[in-house]
Amino acid sequence: MDLQWLFYSDTNAKAEILEETLLKRQYAMKRITYLERLFDYLKKNSQVILIIKANTVYNVYQLSEELSVKYPHVYIILMVPDNMENVKKAMQAGASNTLRFSSDKDEVREVIVQAEKYMHHRFNQEDVPSMHMLTSDNRVISVCSTKGGVGRTSLTVNLAVGLAKQGQRVAVLDGDVQFGDVAMYLDLKPKKTIYEWVKEGEARKELDIDKYMTKHDSGVSVLAAPSRPEFFEIISAKDIRMAIEELKKIYTVILIDNSSYLSEINLQCIEEADELLFMTNGDLPSVRNLKLYMDTLASLNLTKETRLILNQKHKKSLVDGKKVSEITGLPIYASLPKQENIVDASINEGLPYVVSHPRKPLSKEVLKLSGKLVSYGNSGDEKSIKKVKRRFAEAK
Repeated sequence: MDLQWLFYSDTNAKAEILEETLLKRQYAMKRITYLERLFDYLKKNSQVILIIKANTVYNVYQLSEELSVKYPHVYIILMVPDNMENVKKAMQAGASNTLRFSSDKDEVREVIVQAEKYMHHRFNQEDVPSMHMLTSDNRVISVCSTKGGVGRTSLTVNLAVGLAKQGQRVAVLDGDVQFGDVAMYLDLKPKKTIYEWVKEGEARKELDIDKYMTKHDSGVSVLAAPSRPEFFEIISAKDIRMAIEELKKIYTVILIDNSSYLSEINLQCIEEADELLFMTNGDLPSVRNLKLYMDTLASLNLTKETRLILNQKHKKSLVDGKKVSEITGLPIYASLPKQENIVDASINEGLPYVVSHPRKPLSKEVLKLSGKLVSYGNSGDEKSIKKVKRRFAEAK
């Protein structure tokens, strides 16, 4: 377990004894001085021990209370002047321990050891499947197409990386449980997939789905398709629903790379989604099939908030964008420029183009799209930050 020690004070406060003691125990201490960066860091990291040093700018107990409610996974230690120490008040504010400004090396070491023991104990509990922050503010987005080759998987993985760059905790579910290749697009070699999660399900006390995710360097986690096509037979629509429910407890955005054919699993991925991204490359058969697909979903009462993404890969056969909108009844939400060489290289190398070529028009458009999709998700943190600052201002 990799413990992360974080020191927050909105001034350049010193904490030499603390830093020295942590260094002796082979820990690095990260300093943060801006409240916005603190919220962002805690949102993205799980095994965090946060030390907050009080000063005249804010009320340390109020800040602790706000953070403990929003980020219950964080172990909070308050550093306060001797005349401000109030253990009962600290506990009521959600802090786990306190340190006085005058604490000596032995006292600092004791608090550090207590924090270590608590975090290791919590991490190793058999009845705790994951110490990630549970979240109720999430979004499930299913990326759909009516045929292969229109760029659905490529868009999904690059969108996922773009969302992770914005501080979202992102999971990708490979909805093509027979021939899905999300893992390949990210150059991942999963040891466990959705097949193992389903197969081992009855033997587990908890669903602990995060242990079956494959992590990418970008921060994106993937619940990969089975390693063999025939393994898909044990996976049902019910399993997909349960997997999505478990992912929603951990991740803020769940992207589903849906298959291009109608099946119970395909329809379950759509039913569980909050929003659908329909992809078309603009040729007439693709647009026609997309219209039929949408009509079919409507007849099944699976109408969702739907966005139309136009991939201009085949520009010569492209139906006019206005015509595409007329046929489908949807405005074009985003239009991806033609850059086949970048996309092909990205797929062959297993490196998302938003990482390898972030300044290319295609990458900029996908990053812009990721920003549009999660604009709803940032309001909660902004409100919390404003609320904390307002409370501090009122207390001064």
